[in-house]
This record gives sequence, C-alpha cells and structure tokens, in this order.
Amino acid sequence: QKFSTKDLLLVFGVIYIIGVIFLLIGTMVLHVKPHLRASKAFFFFCASICVWFVGSFNGQAVYFFDQITFFALVFSPFFGICLMFIFPSDTKMRGVTRNLIVLLFLFISAILFILQFIFFDTYEIWKYINAIIWIYVVVSTMIFPISSLVTYMHPSSALEKQRAQIILLGCIFGLLVPASAVACITVFKISLPYNLMALPVIIFPVSIAYAIVKHKLFDIDVIIEKALTYGLLTGAVGGIFALTVLGFNVAFAKYGGWKNPAFFVILSGFLVIALNPLKNRIQDLVDLTFFRKKYDYRGTVEEVSYAMTSLLSLEKIIDKIIGIVESTMFSNPVSVFIYNQDLGSYERYFKDGEVRSAPGAELEEDNILVQQLNFHGSEIFKEDLIADERYIHNSQRLTTEFERLSSSLIIPLFFKKQLIGFIALGEKKSGLSYTSRDVKLLKLLANQSAIAIENALAFKLVEDYAKKLEKTNKELKDTQAQLVHAEKMSAIGQLAAGVAHEIRNPLNIIEGARYYISTYMMDKENAEVVGEYLEYIKHEIDRTNRLIDSLLKFSKAEPPYFERVNINSVLENVVILVRKQLSDNRIALTLRLDETLPTIMADPNQLWQVLINIILNAVQAMPKGGDLTVETSNHWEEFAGGDSSHIYIHFRDTGVGIDKEDITKIFDPFFTKKDMGTGLGLSIAYKIIEKHQGRIIVESEKGSGTIFTIELPSNNNNINAGDADEQQDETGTGS
Repeated sequence: QKFSTKDLLLVFGVIYIIGVIFLLIGTMVLHVKPHLRASKAFFFFCASICVWFVGSFNGQAVYFFDQITFFALVFSPFFGICLMFIFPSDTKMRGVTRNLIVLLFLFISAILFILQFIFFDTYEIWKYINAIIWIYVVVSTMIFPISSLVTYMHPSSALEKQRAQIILLGCIFGLLVPASAVACITVFKISLPYNLMALPVIIFPVSIAYAIVKHKLFDIDVIIEKALTYGLLTGAVGGIFALTVLGFNVAFAKYGGWKNPAFFVILSGFLVIALNPLKNRIQDLVDLTFFRKKYDYRGTVEEVSYAMTSLLSLEKIIDKIIGIVESTMFSNPVSVFIYNQDLGSYERYFKDGEVRSAPGAELEEDNILVQQLNFHGSEIFKEDLIADERYIHNSQRLTTEFERLSSSLIIPLFFKKQLIGFIALGEKKSGLSYTSRDVKLLKLLANQSAIAIENALAFKLVEDYAKKLEKTNKELKDTQAQLVHAEKMSAIGQLAAGVAHEIRNPLNIIEGARYYISTYMMDKENAEVVGEYLEYIKHEIDRTNRLIDSLLKFSKAEPPYFERVNINSVLENVVILVRKQLSDNRIALTLRLDETLPTIMADPNQLWQVLINIILNAVQAMPKGGDLTVETSNHWEEFAGGDSSHIYIHFRDTGVGIDKEDITKIFDPFFTKKDMGTGLGLSIAYKIIEKHQGRIIVESEKGSGTIFTIELPSNNNNINAGDADEQQDETGTGS
C-alpha cells in the first residue's frame, strides 16, 4: 500500500509542528530579550529541539537529514544543561566544577554522535548505542525539573522562586503528563496515536519563555490558586448536581423517572431553592480563599482620593501614604523620598514626618536610581535589575542602592513630568510578591500623592512667603518707629539743651538772691520763718538743677567706650547693689546666668546704668512685693528666631504691668505715670542700647507683669576698644 502525504502528516506532522513552534518560541525570546544570557541559551536549546523534531519529519527519506536529526538529538541535553546553569537561577556552582560538568556533557554528546555515525551500518551495535542515547536524553531531561525544584525550595529571591514555579508547572503539564499518557497507552494497550501525546510538550518551552520574558510574574500564584479552587468548586457543584439528578430519578422511578415531563420542572425548582444558599456559601468560600487579609480595593481608592484632596500638610500627606501602604501591602520598611529644592536632593521621610539621618536618608539628583526613574518613568522592581535589559548595564549600582534603602519596589511620584519624589517599599512581611493589583493601587496612590504633595509644597511656599512678608512688614514698622523715635529724641535733646541753658541762667540769679537774703536776714526778726521759706526755694532750685542735669545728659548722650565685657559679671555687680532694695520691697530674685555666654564689645558703665534702671523700674512696679527673674542666653527662640549671633538679657517681673496703649510710649522722654521721677530713665537706656547696635523688647499685660529683653550683638568683635566716635557715626545715633 502506498504511503501517502496524508499518512506522512498524520505520523510526523505533529512532531514537525512542535519543532517549528520550539524554534519560533526561542527566536521570539531572543528578539525580546537579546541581552540576557538565558535568552541565548534558551534559543540554542529550542533550535536543537527544532532540528531534532523537524529532521524526524523527513529523516527516513534522506540520510543527510537523518544525521542532522541525530546530531540535534544528542546535543540537546548539552544545551539544556547550559540553560540549567543560567536559568531559573544563576547557580551558585562556580569556576572549575561548573565548567567540568558542561565539558562532560559536551564530551558525552560528541562521543555518542561519533559512535552512532561509525556504527550506523552495524545494527547490533547501533541499537545499544541508540538505547544509551535515549537514556542519556531522558536523564538529562530530568535534571532540568530537578534543578528547578531545588531552586524553588531554596530560592535566593522571590523572582527565582516564581521562575522555578512556572518551569515546574511547565514540566508537569509538558513532560510528566504526556509521558504518563504514553505509559498508560502502552501498558493498557489503548488505541490512541502516540504522536498526539506530544502536543502538550509545547507547554514546556512556553513556560520557560514566559518566565524569561515576563519576569514580573506577580499573579502566577493567584492564577494557579483560582484555577485550582474554581476547578474543585466546579467539580463539587457538578457532583452535587449529578447526585441530585440521580436521586430524583430514583425517587420518580415509578412515575417514569426523567422521562416524565414534570421531572425537570420539579428538579429545577428544587435546585433553585436548594442551591441558592449553596451559591452564597461558595461565594463566601471564594472570598475567604482569595481575599483573606487582603485590602478592600475600592475602599482604599476612596480613602486615597479623599485624603489626598483634603490634606495640605506635607507631613500629614506622607504619614497617610505610608499608613495606606503599610495597611494594604504589609511592607516593611516603607518610606517616601521628597525633592528638597533648597538642598537639591531627595530627603527620606518615614512615618510621623521623621527625617532620618541614617544611610540613604538623602539621594542626590545625579544618583543612579533617581536617573533611572527619571529616564524610564515607571516603577522599578529589585528583580528588574537582573531580568530587564533596561537596567542590565547599571545592575550592580542599582542593586547597591536598593540594598542601601532595604527596598524591593520603587514607585515614582511624577508631577507634570517632573520627578518630585518616590515611594520605597521593602519586602512584604508575608514573603509574597507584589501582584499586578498591588502595583495598580500603588500607581493610583502615587498619582494622587504627587498632586497632593505638589499642592502642599505650593501651599507651604505661599505660607512661607506670607510669614516672610509679615516679618518684613514688622521689621519695616519697627525700623520706621525707631527712625521716628530717633528723630523725636534728637529734636527733644536739642530742645532740652536750649531750655536747660535758658532756665539755668535765671536759676543762678534766684540762687544768688536767696543766698544774699539768707545772709542778710540772719540777725533780723522773723529770721526763722523767712529762713524756712528760703529753704523751700533752695530745695526747688536743687530739684530743678537735677532736672537740668538730666536734660543735659540726655541731650549730649556721651558715646560708649567699647571694651571686652562679660555680661554675667556686670549683672552680678548690679544685683549686689540692688539686693537690699529687693529685700526691703519683699521681692524674690531668681538669677539664671548662661555660663557659655561669649564676651562682647560694650561700654560696661553704660550697660550698668541700663541694667540698674530696668531693675529699679521692676522694683517700683511691685509695691506689694513679687518675683523678679533675670536670665541671660545666647539663643532665644522667642526672639529673633533663635539667632545665635546675639546675646539676650531677660527681665521678668510680676508687677502691675503696663497698659497696652502705653507700651509704645515708655521710651519717650518725660513719659511717666509715677508720682516721682523725670521719665528720662528708659529713654536714656534706649539710646544707650541703640548705640550698642542692640534693641530693647517689651512685653506686658496689665496686672500680669512685664518682660524686658535686651538684645545685644555678640559678633561685634571687630570693634576695637575705645571705638566710640566711629561706632556712633556708623550707627547714625549721634546727636
């Protein structure tokens, strides 16, 4: 009987098609991942299988094809071993051992091919060689799944475990199942063509190709779990349905069984009633299987959307991002990097707004990880570094960064194509990999967060500008008030000098007349009465002269004589002088002196005058006694924002306080609400501190006491001792 083309295709066609598919799969993988060693090894493996299978299609007709087929057959184990050493894990076997194993398989393949070629015409010998070749092929084929199983049991990373899992599934369905089917056909003599059993072999190269090309195998566990669960559930429901039908058929046997038209009506009603609760139970079982300890995707999305549109604080946004990631992904650690324009780098934030100074706390703009995120604009898995050709060339540097950050996944935060930060996630606490559902949620979170962070940064910028503007306005008002006050003081000083001069001349005349009258009336009648009135005149003349002296002293305001001064020492001397007055007025003094206070250039006598004046004012403000606290510091957060270029002397009393409307007037000359006093003490103190390039800050509340703070520069060491006139000219405070 003639062997037709139909018969040829029936016998060898399946093998031919499988061989072509092997070659197509190998070529596709090499094209998609040309830089990977695994792709090249897999291509040669597929090519050898292709030549082997395709050659079998016409090997019986042409001797040349038969030899090529045999060559591919004996060398396919060698290419398989080469692939095994690279994939799914780059085996830990190194150096001489690895090379010796490869050379051993190369040697065995070459020897078998040569022996087959030599003894091709000697059937008795050739059949033993052919048997050895098939044993060699089968044993070599088993090595690959065994190696994958070892990798699956002892992986060095989650990626290796997933790759091994894919390949093991491919081995089971592509090798074990067909082999078992062939064994069953042979043992039980089932009438089925053997060549059809080869079709599932395609699953084997497809699994390897999938593991190489799709290195992000996030959903393979879910796919397998769902397939098995739904398969079992389908079988269970089918079994229940079959048993129900069988039971009804037995119950209705005397009524004709399933042939009775009412049979299916009653059966359908029963199934609707009985299986509806069962459907709910099945759904609960599915939910328990797939969603136990999982996040509510929709609820999480709503939470993210609400939070990111309602928060304006950068710290709160970062806390929310980390909180959502931790509660949904169960990752550890989780941190957020935000670009700091002032520093020109990315700062690392943890929960509660904590910026850590640990390694990896900052990443510069030229960091390799930042560059790759900017360039590719997508998430980076740690597994990408060894499996994605985009990162192959920088794999070592990127791996170092991932390890430094203790991260396995980086999600970028882009706003208008600008990388404003990124989220760094560590491994899941469960040891599982991130799924595509996880990545989808993280990308949504990243998009929402980028907008929220940009809004927060813009809000903070506006807020900072508003604070700076407010501070500038305050400084401008203070400067303006100081200028007005200085002009007023200068005018009053000139007026005081003129008035003092004009008053002193007639006072001298009056004093001369008083003296003459007192001398003349010494022996006269009523001398005692007249003398008493003359004494009144003398008292008022003396008081007026003291006022004139104060006026002249205020108007002239001698410039300070600078020398190196220890403020603490000056204060201690002042306290010694006023201690009796404090005790007599039942005032408790608390003195806190900062020992780290630097020495400054100042006039100790003028500062002594200022300190005495302020303390005596505090005493007069506490007629019923109280507490007075004097403190020095070189860092006062409340004043000047904690500027360390100044020193501060702080006076706090518990006296009667100052009316709010009077605070701006207390440094004006002659302003006083005391029964006694000229109202020039604080004016003179103000001018002295002003000439020292300092300022006096007053805070008071009626009935609660007053706080005086003297601020003096500590960085004026460039002033030489005695530089009074120059300093006066520089500050513009001279009269």
